[in-house]
Amino acid sequence: MTPNLVLGPSAAVVVGIAAHYSPWILLPVVTVAGYIEGLIVAWLAGESTHIGFIGRWVARLRTPRAVAIANRWGVWGGLTLGCALVGDEPILVALRWVGVDMRRIWLPLAVSNAVFAVIYYAIVRLGLNQVANL
Repeated sequence: MTPNLVLGPSAAVVVGIAAHYSPWILLPVVTVAGYIEGLIVAWLAGESTHIGFIGRWVARLRTPRAVAIANRWGVWGGLTLGCALVGDEPILVALRWVGVDMRRIWLPLAVSNAVFAVIYYAIVRLGLNQVANL
């Protein structure tokens, strides 16, 4: 779990493949570590709004347009398309700052981490196989 929490899931997958871990062990560990990290980031983002200047800044950013985008794409859209583009941390912070409750984040975050762990594994495995063939 340590490479996942420090460097991200793709680094954890590389370390796991290099250490010859079975994907049946590696992928659940990467998924759970990413999920725990995501919950902590989302909770901290929500708590950060209680700090004076951050709370005032977030209140200015919470425009009708930002709230409409969050409502249109929702948590599922943010944690699938958004994570593919920028990763889950900025999306989680944005969702919490727009006012999305933690209860709406738990399930989409779990599914997103599971899907992206498999995608990272496939990309890293394919990349390592391509390098081995050179």
